[in-house]
This record gives sequence, C-alpha cells and structure tokens, in this order.
Amino acid sequence: MVIETAPAPSEEERYCAWYGDPGPDGVLYFGQAAFWSSMAAAGGDPAGDLEHEGPQLVGRFDLERERLLPPLRVDDPAGPPKRSGVWDIHVTEGSRDDERRVFFTTFYETAGWVDPRTGEVGSLDFGGGLNEFAPGPEGTVLVTRYGSGSDDGGDGEIVAFDPGGAGASPEFAWSWPLFDPAGYRVAPKTPAWDPLEETLWLTTDLLPPEGSTGTKHRHDAIRIDSSGAPRLFPDPPELHFVAAGPDGALYRAYLEGRKLSLHVSVGESLPREILLDEAFATGVDFVQDIKIAADGRVVLTRWSGRVDVLHPDGRIGSVQLPRPDPAGIYYTGVVYGDRLCVTYCADVSVVCVDAP
Repeated sequence: MVIETAPAPSEEERYCAWYGDPGPDGVLYFGQAAFWSSMAAAGGDPAGDLEHEGPQLVGRFDLERERLLPPLRVDDPAGPPKRSGVWDIHVTEGSRDDERRVFFTTFYETAGWVDPRTGEVGSLDFGGGLNEFAPGPEGTVLVTRYGSGSDDGGDGEIVAFDPGGAGASPEFAWSWPLFDPAGYRVAPKTPAWDPLEETLWLTTDLLPPEGSTGTKHRHDAIRIDSSGAPRLFPDPPELHFVAAGPDGALYRAYLEGRKLSLHVSVGESLPREILLDEAFATGVDFVQDIKIAADGRVVLTRWSGRVDVLHPDGRIGSVQLPRPDPAGIYYTGVVYGDRLCVTYCADVSVVCVDAP
C-alpha cells in the first residue's frame, strides 16, 4: 500500500483531494479544496470556504511511479485573492499534445482550464455555480450549474461547450434549462450523455424553498430526451452516480433500501442489474464516483473507501481502503495496470493498493 500526502497548501484551511480524472500522460489530475473542513468549522455553513483566502490548485499524481507531482496553480498569484477551492476535473485530449486541457470548476468562483504542458490558464465564461463535468455529444463537454446564481438560488441548468472553441466562451456553448417540480428547486450534480439513445441523465438535489418546514430533500434522477423534454424519476431507488462508457454503455449506481446495485445498459436494451451490497450503510456512505478505464474495467468509489471494480467478463472485485482519519472521505478511484489509486479527502492524499 502507498499513501502519498502533499504539504498543506494553506495555514488557514485544511485542503483535501477531490474529484479526479486520469490523463493519457499517466497522470491523475484532481481538485484541491477546503470545502468540507471549512463547512465544519463554520458550523455547517456551506459558504464557510469563502471565509479564507487560498490558492486554487489542480493536484497531480504520477500513476506509474505512484508519487505526487507539484500541483498546477490555476489562479493568478498577482491577481485578486481567491477563496473557493478546485472541485471537479475533466481532461480532454486533442490531436496533438499541445491541445490537451485540464478543465476545472471552483463552484463559488470562475471555472476554467489549464494546459498541463505550459501552465497556461484560461477561463470558462459561463458564470458561477458550475459543478461537475462529463463528455457530451459531438465532442462537447457537459458541466452542471448547481444553481442559477440569483439571490433566490434558482433552478440549475446543463451547459454543453466546445472544449477548443475560443477559450470556451459563451458563443461556443448552449444549455438546457431545468424546471423544478412544485415546491422545489432543482440543483443538478452529475451529468452523463447516452450517445446511443441521445439522452442526458442527471443526478440532482431537489431543494425545498428557504425557510420551509416539513419538506424533505429529494434526489430525483432526470432524463432529458432528444427533444429536450425532461422526465423526473422520483426515488426510490436513489440514483447515486451515473457515467457513460466510450462504447455507449451506461452505468448507474442505485440504492434501494439497503441494497446497492449497478445497472448496466446499452441503448434500448434492458439494464443488467449487478448486486454490489445488500447491507449498504445508508446515511453515512455514498457512491461518489464511477470511472471507466480504457480496458473496460469500471471503478465505483464510495465515501467509506469501499471500491468495487467490475471487469469486462462480469467479475466483481472489491477492496476496503483504510481511513486513518475517520472524517475523511474517498472521491475518485482509477485503475492503472494492476494497481488502484484513489483520491482521499483527508488532507491532499492519494492511496494506492493492488487492484481487486
């Protein structure tokens, strides 16, 4: 086992490793943010991260040598100070090495991209509240906007943009607005584009209005068809995470009661249900990410450090990673050869073990 931990980026906040995405260069790029520790220090206020200034960093981990590399700084040290850390990461690969870009979101502040070869940084001029990425139709990139940015929170939306178009400015993007069910506003989280069905899947938080009592949060899935019409799928089951593979297969992690299962479907075929856990720790665990490797292995990472790997022949292997900090949570796991490496949000850490 290898546990690599980077030096603390700030003396005022406790940064940790967030979502990651492996590049074709054998490097796992990941966000660094102090959101969770700052929220805890602020008594549960999710805006606690904004109380302190700090650098915006994209972490890098060499998957071959299993060593952390110096992070890429994506804010301007000479510019106005930043307060929000880096959340999600998406790596795109052009036809040449100098076209590679690592896109990032910061949620409260500007999203953008960095060229890992030169360090050049650009911005995504789509406004605030940007959350999670996924590959989109016709070479685009999808990103969810968790809220409108207006004073009332507003409904979120999905933005699709050309990753090479003029720095990804608004002229090279289009969006799908989302409409809430009565009494809620919709805040989209994870997107996934199904290229065979030409539909968009989303996980969501459905949030009751500020000050309302007796109304519970919901986590309905949303499916948007080729005409743009959205359809809600009220839980149960609750859709934890959804991802699409390069072959068009769609992978959905569902929780119903205490049963966690992975649904695998291709086009209009009926989904194949694979049981992962019959005694899931509801309320304290969550499927945080799904990554599909080039060789077809599918990696599901839970907060608790339980990682399930679905092999192309249908076998399931699982491993329980250590939690030296009980408050830490695992984010993104990737397989590289016969090894599994996972970002660990307990300081800026990456844990590697033999792949199950």
